[in-house]
Amino acid sequence: MADRTDAPGVPVITAPLLHAWLNAARAVAESTRELVNFLNVFPVPDADTGTNVLLTVRSACDALALLPPGADLAQTARAAADGAVRGARGNSGLLISQVLAALADVCAEAPDPTALRPVELVHAYERIATTTWAAVSRPVAGTLLTVAQDAATGARTAFEESTASAPPSVSTVAASAAFGAQESVVETAGLGHGAVDAGGAALMLMYTSLSDTIDAGHADAAPGALPVSPSATATSTPSTLPCTDVARQMLDDLVAATTHGAGARENAGPFSTGEFEVMYLLEATAAQAAALRRDLEPIGDSVGVVGTPDALGVGMFQVHVHTDTPRAALPRSGRARQVCIHHLHPTALALAPAWEADEPPLPTSAPADGRVVSFERLAARRAQHDSQAAPAAAGNGSHAAANSAPRRVGVIACTRAPGLIEQFARTGAVVVLDPERDGIVRAAGDLGAAQAVVLPCDPQAAASAHAAARFLAARSAVSSVRGAGTGEAARTIPEGVRLLVCDTDDEAGVLAAAVAVAGQGEHAELGELATRAGSVAAAVRTTALTGPDAETDAVAAALTAALRPDDELVTVILGRDALPDVGAVAAATVARYAEQQLDSPDAIEVVIHAGAQPTPDVLLAIG
Repeated sequence: MADRTDAPGVPVITAPLLHAWLNAARAVAESTRELVNFLNVFPVPDADTGTNVLLTVRSACDALALLPPGADLAQTARAAADGAVRGARGNSGLLISQVLAALADVCAEAPDPTALRPVELVHAYERIATTTWAAVSRPVAGTLLTVAQDAATGARTAFEESTASAPPSVSTVAASAAFGAQESVVETAGLGHGAVDAGGAALMLMYTSLSDTIDAGHADAAPGALPVSPSATATSTPSTLPCTDVARQMLDDLVAATTHGAGARENAGPFSTGEFEVMYLLEATAAQAAALRRDLEPIGDSVGVVGTPDALGVGMFQVHVHTDTPRAALPRSGRARQVCIHHLHPTALALAPAWEADEPPLPTSAPADGRVVSFERLAARRAQHDSQAAPAAAGNGSHAAANSAPRRVGVIACTRAPGLIEQFARTGAVVVLDPERDGIVRAAGDLGAAQAVVLPCDPQAAASAHAAARFLAARSAVSSVRGAGTGEAARTIPEGVRLLVCDTDDEAGVLAAAVAVAGQGEHAELGELATRAGSVAAAVRTTALTGPDAETDAVAAALTAALRPDDELVTVILGRDALPDVGAVAAATVARYAEQQLDSPDAIEVVIHAGAQPTPDVLLAIG
């Protein structure tokens, strides 16, 4: 374990020290990201806890960069908490944002808004333990929650065991909390959450880096002053984090010694029963947020609603849930932003190219009339024709492409139809509901890929996607990060994700394109995938009908005029204001046409979706 001798450190925690700690925590999260990802088997073995923690801490640091000079500790802690809440990713990121929110609350309540004394630091550890446990709908022992509790116990013990001759200090309190977190990680190893619980390991590293940051200060220096390298800037981290290095080695040793490992993680079934992960920001009152949490608990697990409301009880909350019914997880009050949904348990459709599956799992349950979604079968048939030209096309590839392995390409599907989010997510895409720039940027981060194809659902979504691509391109300058306190050579770490925006312009095109490229991100280049998505979407003929044009007789007439004998599939996407019998009339119209022209009423398949988009009232897609 990362044992230590007491160092003089700094007398109190101030805003500069908080800056330094969060920058140190970000560097540690970056250097340990892959290790923590490997540890991730709970609640879903999706190997993203390290990435989610890094993105969350990075958002806190980004928020600090916007603070005016001279901001005190209370203001700095609140800005970091707000940034973490806004940028939280996954269940682990939600809990890390709660850690910073609890710290901000204690700083706001402290007698001195510029400094945190030992007693208030103890209160902070205890507040973190209480609020993180309360933030989870179904708390599980042996996870980050237990690590937070054990750290708080360690901090309290150090404070109470102090004497007049050896008074408590922020250094001894932080060191005892870090040691308690380290012991907790060791004691909870192998309790069914893998070698070590990933979230618990991440929190332990954060606590240990705080202790190192405190001890990097000089007793005779101004509070918060830290020794840094000669080339350091105002936001630099301490030049050494010795106990954090030992803690990281402890994790390496636990992984090496345990019988749990990669094979165990591969064979572990998901602890979460929810099929989809839903995350979004909610602008609401504290009462509305509390009501939403009560509504979410019966429909899913890993429920979290974390925020930093102001004195009037109004604020921004980060919402997270694993659920089988993602549409039911959307709020009834308040304003939801950056709504992102992804499928936690990929189906064969998302894991392999469509043409490799004889009958891939359908991305929806059968409607009441027994008909099913068939975009994937249509895509499979077209892919068989396209694949005949593939060998020749491969022979014409560039030398660079032939000599470099393609990086994984993700897919972001934009939609304004809440009724379609399950279908989109089952293709393996990250779904953004009511897309805006920040929501698409968020989805790009959630993908864990360096490149992504964006499928916009309308011109406004396309404009937001291009804005997101420009934003990420501006942020994609490569940064050099030195291993925390190890003196290892600097590593280059790309900060951005490259986005390529396709020419899809409605929900039908997005669905067709998402199905056509499902599972191909490991096998295709970015441009190749975008070209295929665009060509498939362009092959679908769509007609948008609203108002009088969406009445039953008008829909029947529009279908009759648009149908061709070689058509295979008609998809009808009903908006929230569509008349109740439009779907049935559309199906009857297609059957009648097929019987007259093709001698079989079932020759053209009909699929009806209750998309619930605000406009158009009816979207017809034929292909």
